[in-house]
Amino acid sequence: MTKLMQSCPPEQYESLLCPLLGPLFTYMLQRLNLKWQLISQKSSNEGEHAEEVLCHESQVTQEMLEEHLVVLLTRELMEFLCLTCVARKVPEQIKTETIKEEPDEDEMMTDTVQTANSANPAELTELGKCLVKHENIYMSVLTLAFTAISWKDTSICNRTASLVCWPLLRPATAGNLLPDAVTWFFTSVLKALQIHGQHDVCNNTLNQLAMLIYESLRPRYAELRTVMTQVPNINMDALEQYDQKLLDPKLQRPGEKKRKDQFKKLIAGTIGTALCQQFRKEVHIKNLPTLFKKTKEDKDISLQSEALGLEALFAPTKEAL
Repeated sequence: MTKLMQSCPPEQYESLLCPLLGPLFTYMLQRLNLKWQLISQKSSNEGEHAEEVLCHESQVTQEMLEEHLVVLLTRELMEFLCLTCVARKVPEQIKTETIKEEPDEDEMMTDTVQTANSANPAELTELGKCLVKHENIYMSVLTLAFTAISWKDTSICNRTASLVCWPLLRPATAGNLLPDAVTWFFTSVLKALQIHGQHDVCNNTLNQLAMLIYESLRPRYAELRTVMTQVPNINMDALEQYDQKLLDPKLQRPGEKKRKDQFKKLIAGTIGTALCQQFRKEVHIKNLPTLFKKTKEDKDISLQSEALGLEALFAPTKEAL
């Protein structure tokens, strides 16, 4: 499919690629969403019944293999979606470094954030613009992108949130979206923060995406404030000040870095517990009394019963005179 998409002439997008890609993205969203729900349920059940006897080794191996295949398939699909819809302007320096050395997965995640937050924002390709014109295809692609960031894979979350979500959603912000759709997009990012917020790379990417959505749509959709008020431990006074500076054009808005820090503090309550800490059993040790209580020795010399002879040394006698 990638070769077909890359070699297809632009004049054939409407007649050839749109009828293929629309059902493809819809079908893959349904299948993968079901697979990832099963994976989440299994991980939760394994944590709750960690002390029970595990399944046979062959069954465990089969489940691990299936999960690995789901992860690989999802990464391939999101990479295909990125190639289909998003055109990135990569600086020449990054291109030469990519040719010299192939980075590993962790370096790719870090480079993705740097590229997405640099002065070269991603834009839609010609094929992406063509898909946006079809409402059904556009909604399927948006739903796929904003659902994928909540699947339990940090690489998929980071790459999709930094490269795909905002370039796809930006054309819709200029139109009239349904309030329920706006709420769902914003809530999906907060849900992804709850799952992946413990990872610094995903945390920065998702906070950036959430801030872009909030600042772009909050002036027209008061429903976003309702969602923000439901964030655990949110500072309502800080939220009120943030909204005032956002909605009132007369007030001077702070710089981008300061706004990022303020918004990050507002939604910090959405970050959930790390996976390695979710099923940890808390150990509570009470202050137990000591078995043997040692009595302190009385060091007052005047109270000692034994005669030490000190009185005789200082007693006045005739011989001393």
